[in-house]
Amino acid sequence: MQDFPKANSPQQTLWMIIGTVVGVGLTLAIFTQLPIAQATVAGSLSLSGLIVACAYVSRPLYWWVGVGAIAGIIIGIGGVMAGHFAAEKEPLELELRLTFVAFQSMAGLIAGLLLGRKVQRAHLPTLKEFISSLSALTVGLFALLVTGRFVVEGLEPARTLSSRLSVSTTILITLLAIPGALGYLLSQHWKNTHSRPSR
Repeated sequence: MQDFPKANSPQQTLWMIIGTVVGVGLTLAIFTQLPIAQATVAGSLSLSGLIVACAYVSRPLYWWVGVGAIAGIIIGIGGVMAGHFAAEKEPLELELRLTFVAFQSMAGLIAGLLLGRKVQRAHLPTLKEFISSLSALTVGLFALLVTGRFVVEGLEPARTLSSRLSVSTTILITLLAIPGALGYLLSQHWKNTHSRPSR
């Protein structure tokens, strides 16, 4: 598979940046306003759909919008969870934790199964490139939020936000990535098994 098309002009680069900012901004604006239960369920479903959509788009702008939205959902839900921890001073209830784990894991599994079944096309990025871009964008957004909190409120609030956001996003990514990798490998195995010529 070839590399995903690189930006070959300042205008194309600008559109990629705009697409990423819009995707992140809209996602954060929506999910940070929802209660934690609705945010986690809606976020899990949105993550699954966007991950699969990013595997099939053909234009760099659409791809970066999708990646930006995924990073925004991860940070947005992490922010909702961090806010809950700060306000309630208590852990999430067991029922809510189990619901969150179930939806997030199912979203990852479904996305992995669908990604594993997709037809390889030269103009699409590899799974490694997708994960690399998403990781870089998520880390950058995380750093931006923590730095912004430091500028506005000082070191201690920034340190508290960093700790809570780090825990939340680690849980989110782990629950999504492990079932996703399992689904991807199962789908690839099934496809390779059924594509072998019968003797």
